[in-house]
Amino acid sequence: MDENIQDRRRIVRDFGVRISIPAVLFAGLLVFLISSLPLGVLPPAVLVVGAALLIGGTIGFFTGVRGPHWPIYASILTGTAVLLLLPDPWQGLALLPIPASAVAYALGKEIAFFRLNLGQAVSLAGK
Repeated sequence: MDENIQDRRRIVRDFGVRISIPAVLFAGLLVFLISSLPLGVLPPAVLVVGAALLIGGTIGFFTGVRGPHWPIYASILTGTAVLLLLPDPWQGLALLPIPASAVAYALGKEIAFFRLNLGQAVSLAGK
């Protein structure tokens, strides 16, 4: 039982270390957005980044462990194309889905790996 607790602690500690890299990148993206965009463009930018985070994180969570990686590329390409077709200020935000989706995909992927590792630790302890 003590070995199971140590394994779970190690898995949680490793998860904290692995998720810190995309989390720092996400924080940097937020700082960049707030410091570089005018206040009038900030609400649409937050909407675009929020949608990209939601979609990219979901794709990373469901396909990150083994699955195909083409859905994240399709999502980024579609988001960029749609924003390029819209009028200002949306057209100026066309490049925002790229880093937001990439960071969210990495976060979702790490959460999927954490879930898998934690499940394996629990199933090994039951044997």
